[in-house]
Amino acid sequence: MIKNISKFCLVGLVAVGITSCDPADFGDTNVNPNATTTPIAGALLTSAINSVDDVVNATQGQHYVQYLANSQYTSADTYQTVEWSYGGWYSGPLMDLNQIIKLNTDEDTKDAASAYGSNANQIAVAQILQSFYYMHITDRWGDIPFSESLQINDGVRQPKFDTQESVYSSILTTLATAQGNISSANPVTGDILFGGDMDMWKKFANTIRLTMALRLSEVDPAKGSAEFNAAMNDGVIALDNSENIFYTHLANQDYDNPWEDRFETRRDYCVAEPLVDLMQTTANGGVLNNSMDPRLPVYADPTEASGNNPEYVGMVYGVSEAEAGSISNTVVSFLGSSLREQAAPTYIFTAAQVLFSMAEAAELGWIADDSEQLYYDGIMASLEQYGVEDGYASYISNSWVQFDAGTAMDQILSQKYIANFLNGYEAWSDWRRTGIPALLPAPAAQNESGEIPVRQAYPVFERDLNADNYDAVVARQGADGLDTKVWWDK
Repeated sequence: MIKNISKFCLVGLVAVGITSCDPADFGDTNVNPNATTTPIAGALLTSAINSVDDVVNATQGQHYVQYLANSQYTSADTYQTVEWSYGGWYSGPLMDLNQIIKLNTDEDTKDAASAYGSNANQIAVAQILQSFYYMHITDRWGDIPFSESLQINDGVRQPKFDTQESVYSSILTTLATAQGNISSANPVTGDILFGGDMDMWKKFANTIRLTMALRLSEVDPAKGSAEFNAAMNDGVIALDNSENIFYTHLANQDYDNPWEDRFETRRDYCVAEPLVDLMQTTANGGVLNNSMDPRLPVYADPTEASGNNPEYVGMVYGVSEAEAGSISNTVVSFLGSSLREQAAPTYIFTAAQVLFSMAEAAELGWIADDSEQLYYDGIMASLEQYGVEDGYASYISNSWVQFDAGTAMDQILSQKYIANFLNGYEAWSDWRRTGIPALLPAPAAQNESGEIPVRQAYPVFERDLNADNYDAVVARQGADGLDTKVWWDK
């Protein structure tokens, strides 16, 4: 994988992940005469895009929403880890993207930087990708270093924490401006996400905006509605799977799918019982083979014990390691083999996700579209995404799948939950905002409340190296733990 090439000494991590150090002066002894002294903007972009995979495929998000359950080491299922670090996001992709913006803004470097795409396009792309990462960070931690982050060269080593409300407002403004500044002429280089397709960068920005707008449904519905409609008007991805946004893995050691890597050393990730039950249960509470969700054989492998009569059994979720260890691996379903092939893609945004978002917006009265039609279109798009669309007619004939105006929101969000499989942190945001589907906490939960976490605590380096700002943000948010809600979670 292309390494992060930002030139910084990583000694202490304070929000930006960097505290400068002054090496001894060895003259030119350690200088490579063949190395470039100017950062390569295209390489910086490639490096920053590589980290997108870590957002979607991160394991903990899968456990919070009970997509997956571990068959051996269940600490993730039981919420053992409280403090999580975002230092790598700031010192890695965010800093790389900030460098691209500076290279294309500074009068001394912008002409040379234009070799990697027009200055305007490079700045816009960097801002869009930065916004994606900032959305991910603030959705996990709430108030975050933002306006004073990435300013280590300007002497800011202890940045303040901005409120999530202000972070959201700034990101939405940045995305709207950035997508408007993009031109199809002189596209960016180093773009391993869209291959320099600038129209797709615009649609990426607007799809992020649409996603963020729905986060505001409980805390600021008026702003949410306005932002949702603006994003739709500016153009999101196509609703037919032709423009699904995904990270492409190559069948080699540098770019292969992380689930393939994980299963090489640890056969531990089973599909969780709550998800499997949801994908097999009829309205009457029975489990019938002819009502099974056609996506389940893609999401999960059949149990070894079922042999020629494949059965799909979810791993019991959130139990102690002793209890998990007492369950044979032969009687539970592991993550589907096709999803952990070396070249299996990582889906970031899909047509199904957008269709279900539009269906919810229609139910909220934000848009005038038919929520029922959008709901069915979302199911079809999800089935087509996984090549099982032949099962559509049978699947929607189940009474619990058939659209019911009285339970529409629950159905829409439950189907969106199923469609977003393996996009764990995104599904976690939807669940925190809506409480759908109805998930029960881990029986052996180790966090203080015993409930499903709704936030992650700040990394230790903030408390140790940025104490005044850390104390202020904890006082403002009320606490710093897994049970402290973020701003939009009402």
